[in-house]
Amino acid sequence: MKISSVLLPAAVAGALLLTGCTGGGGTGKDASGEACVPAGEASKSIAVKGAVGTDLEITSKTPVKAKEMERSVLEQGEGDVIESGQSIAVSMAMFNGADGTSLQQFPESEVPFVKDQLMPWAYEGIRCATAGEQVALVAPYADIFGEQKAEDSGVEGLTEKDSIVVVMEFGKITDGADAAGAGEPGTLEADKLLKKAEGKAQKAPEGFPTVKLAENGEPTITIPEGVEAPTELKIATLIEGDGEEVKAGDRVYVNYRGVIWRTGEEFDSSWSRGEPIDFTTDGVIGGFSEALVGQKVGSQVISVVPAEDGGYGAAGLEQRGFEADDVMVFVLDILGTVHADAK
Repeated sequence: MKISSVLLPAAVAGALLLTGCTGGGGTGKDASGEACVPAGEASKSIAVKGAVGTDLEITSKTPVKAKEMERSVLEQGEGDVIESGQSIAVSMAMFNGADGTSLQQFPESEVPFVKDQLMPWAYEGIRCATAGEQVALVAPYADIFGEQKAEDSGVEGLTEKDSIVVVMEFGKITDGADAAGAGEPGTLEADKLLKKAEGKAQKAPEGFPTVKLAENGEPTITIPEGVEAPTELKIATLIEGDGEEVKAGDRVYVNYRGVIWRTGEEFDSSWSRGEPIDFTTDGVIGGFSEALVGQKVGSQVISVVPAEDGGYGAAGLEQRGFEADDVMVFVLDILGTVHADAK
């Protein structure tokens, strides 16, 4: 998951060692003079320990529930509040407020503070930030996940009645010319995207899952019988397109399906949701980014992703209800790309 999308994990923030602490107020103003999201009883109650972005834990009592978004400052920062157009280093951890279960951890990453490039909850969390500050947001499920059903989130035990706890830690704020190049690439309209992968079919290496395509391009993935799942990231091109090459940092549009090697069952799919997804190649798990960078638009790629080599990690898999050593298999159609230097 990244700050601009809650579907996929990404590098979004930094990791400083924390001690247990309790929430304070969050009643200041942002750079425009607008009041910050107010603190509430839920956000004030949050206490944490560990490193934001890697192993942060909630040590305060659960369940924690909020009827609307609350924001409390856990550790004060210093200096000026971030302004629109600047960038800020952010680390982040997300938890289920029902029981404190860790949902995702995001190491430090530079985030452009541009309202229309951020999810609304992320914008509210960041707009009053100062360097060195640590904050806790507590918000209803819908404020974070929108209309996505909890059963489709891939997180075991999460329900739409739960509140989500987000802890953000802010590092250096960059402005002026240094921040100008830090924004994300531009976007493409739907009519500029391919409908499916198109190009020259390629034979997958021996031992890879087989992929059968429907007329509309939707893949069915079959795991080979009697073949052990690999312990290292494996990537192969199934269709070689002839469009623009995807480069590091680009925004890329894909349709994808993911299944678990052990069971062959689907766990995530943009095809099932009815529309492609876009993200930047430096904002997703390695199993995605390494599969896409260097490929051309129109290509179809299969990526076999062990937990500890391009995946979510063993703990991340277990948090999603899988086994610690499960291997994920993704088939990705590359439908379009916007280069990182194109705004």
